[in-house]
Amino acid sequence: MHSFQSICKLIDRFDYGGALDILEEIGLRDTDPAILLDSCRSAVNFDFKTALVKLERLGGDFAKDKSVLRLKKNLQQLISGTPEAVFSELLENTRFQLVNEEYIDFLGRAYRFKEAIFKYIFVERHLQQRNFSMHIEAMQKRSIMKILRKRYKIYNANVVFAITTYINRHLEDTRYDEIARILNSKRMTDMIELRNDSIVGHGFSGISRSELIKVYGDPYTALKEFRKCLELLGMEINGSKYEEVNELIVGQLKAINQKGDSNRAPDGERGSRC
Repeated sequence: MHSFQSICKLIDRFDYGGALDILEEIGLRDTDPAILLDSCRSAVNFDFKTALVKLERLGGDFAKDKSVLRLKKNLQQLISGTPEAVFSELLENTRFQLVNEEYIDFLGRAYRFKEAIFKYIFVERHLQQRNFSMHIEAMQKRSIMKILRKRYKIYNANVVFAITTYINRHLEDTRYDEIARILNSKRMTDMIELRNDSIVGHGFSGISRSELIKVYGDPYTALKEFRKCLELLGMEINGSKYEEVNELIVGQLKAINQKGDSNRAPDGERGSRC
């Protein structure tokens, strides 16, 4: 069926809302695939609590599927602010913007990613522990800047520059130097500067792929550099969460599609597939 093919294409682009709209139009709004799509639609907007609540509507054996249980566990980790889960989600979310050619939103995510890594480094070293929530007060800019001023006599008003100064002065581990070199490179800085002139920054300029390539190169390389920074921090990053969920959704849709076709098609004819 054409509708199922369209749904699969939307899922491949992580357009869960669009796929859900089509399912609703063809009377499949209350099916398990629709529930998963609805949950993912909330998750990609960082509304993890709502995403988890929606999954509770899954019934029967499917609710006990290993993939569903992994997804629930991941959402619980995101709600609690587990660093590896949060950074994995942000990395995936940043990739979605490139897949859908939403370059202004990509730059917004890239800026947020860079800032979050620097803030994480400072809080990790200041607290001398790796197991903390990304939601704690210490991760807030005002808390970080206050400590930098009072304890380390660093007065730069830009949190990234201030933490870079902290790294240069107080951290001997060369991993942090390498992370700062990657994130403060000229091409990374020039790329993120494009954000400042856009609607997610301080202006109204648009952003094209050609502009990104001109100042940075292939923007997908930025994702690799972000991942390298996280690996240097010793984090295990899950970069296939949504592909796994998409495969699960499509598998359920194929079953529904084939069942519907078998009820309509004469014996010996095969139904369409996503």
